[in-house]
Amino acid sequence: MPRNQLSALIRKTAEKLGYHFYEGFEYRMNECALKFPAVWLSPPKTSRVEGRRERKITYRVVLQLMQCNRKFDESAKNRVWDGLERDALRLTDRLTPQQNVFCTENISMAPAEFTLTRQGELSLRVEFDVRTDDCQTSTDESL
Repeated sequence: MPRNQLSALIRKTAEKLGYHFYEGFEYRMNECALKFPAVWLSPPKTSRVEGRRERKITYRVVLQLMQCNRKFDESAKNRVWDGLERDALRLTDRLTPQQNVFCTENISMAPAEFTLTRQGELSLRVEFDVRTDDCQTSTDESL
């Protein structure tokens, strides 16, 4: 599965969960006005390629799930982060049954202590691997 198809699949899944979707390098987050709740997808990184003819590609995906911060106290912040964690797990679970996605694994999540933008949001950094089938492999033996 090419990177752009994986990004489109993550977009579709995030939007079904009620999130506004954004993508790009993290340093560009401040360049756009975000609508919350929001998901920011950094460009997926190819972390592993297996096989010659029927390739399996593993991408490392980094998402920022964000919610508007209404000056929550500490216990309210924890409830928001818990909700973001549940949504992150729903998102990764819903990717698995999709065409050309074998599994999502090595999921890690961490709340951010500081805001990522000037909008003052609460955010949760989510990282995971997506193992995919590369149906675009070349059949030309001379390559």
